[in-house]
This record gives sequence, C-alpha cells and structure tokens, in this order.
Amino acid sequence: MALTKVQADGINLADTFAFSGTVSGSGMDLLYTLTSSSSVSAHDISSTYINSTYDNYLLVGYFEGDGDTKYLQGQVFVGGTIQTGNIYSTENERIGGSYSTGGSNNNTYDHLFTANTSGMGGEDGEGISVNITFQNANNTQSPFCCSGFCNWAFSDAVHNSGIFSGALIVANRASVVNGLRLKMHSGNVTYAKFKLYGLRD
Repeated sequence: MALTKVQADGINLADTFAFSGTVSGSGMDLLYTLTSSSSVSAHDISSTYINSTYDNYLLVGYFEGDGDTKYLQGQVFVGGTIQTGNIYSTENERIGGSYSTGGSNNNTYDHLFTANTSGMGGEDGEGISVNITFQNANNTQSPFCCSGFCNWAFSDAVHNSGIFSGALIVANRASVVNGLRLKMHSGNVTYAKFKLYGLRD
C-alpha cells in the first residue's frame, strides 16, 4: 500500500510501506476467482471458501448457458451434501415490472434462487450478470439467505434487469452452509466468470 501524503512528523509518506500479519476490521477479502469457457453442468464453490471463517459473502459474475431460454439458479451444500429438496423460499421480479411481466414467489422450492424472471439468450453477450450477497452461513438463529441484482438479454438481445432473493425455509434455519452450486435450470453453463469475496464482520 502506498501512502501519498508527502510529509508527516518527519516520515516521507510517499514511500512504500510493507504490512504483515492480519489486518483486522470490516471489509472484504477475495476468496475465489473463476473464468471458464468449459461446458459444465454446474460450478460448485466448496467448503474451502464457504466455511466458518465468514458468515456473509459477495459474488459478482457473468454466466452463459448452452442455448436460449436459460435461467441461472443456485443451491447450497450442508455438511458437504447438495440440498435439492423443497427447503428453499424464493422470489424474483423484473425491475419496474410486476408478476404479469415476469416474477414469482415460492415458499417451497428446490433452489435457493432463480435470478432472471425470463429466459436469457444463448449467444455471447446475452448471458446474465449478477451481484449477489449471501448471509448467515453459520448463523443458526437466522436462515441462510441471498439477495441479488441481475442484467440479462433475450435471444433478440433486448435488455432486461431484475431483483431476486432466496433463503432456506425457517424450519431449516439451523443448517450451516458450507458450499454453493451455480447452474442453469437445464443444460450446461458454457461460460462463467466470477469472483467470491468474504465479508469481514
């Protein structure tokens, strides 16, 4: 880190100073970076990154599927096992829209979230960009949940944007989450580029 103030108490702060040890306080740490053009059924983020070190996380990324009309979804791992049952509650909505123009609210669902309210296109650039905050990975008082914003394009390249959220149902609030799965509702993810950050308390 370089400090740019010229002089303070006899110290030249234009010099470069090396820091060692653990930096405390709030902020975020980059935990995981992925760029992949391989066609895969899902991208899993393991307990190497989702663990007791952080309770909250931020994921920023872009995803494309293997055809038109794809939806980006997420699930969680508990105890190293992917959770596929109807233990999630979710909601999504087009920004400025209504349920009649795309959106849903489910209280017994098999995915943590479905980001987009309508299918994205399958060409380069028609995928989905997301910004997702995950909370309560280790907090057994409150269910693990997420909130996000997204941008995507139809197969005719028309832009859409939306908001989405999801959580483990209240009955599963004591589940400690130790992994995430990112996938399309069907078919494969053909391109993914994202970064995961741990948010310090």
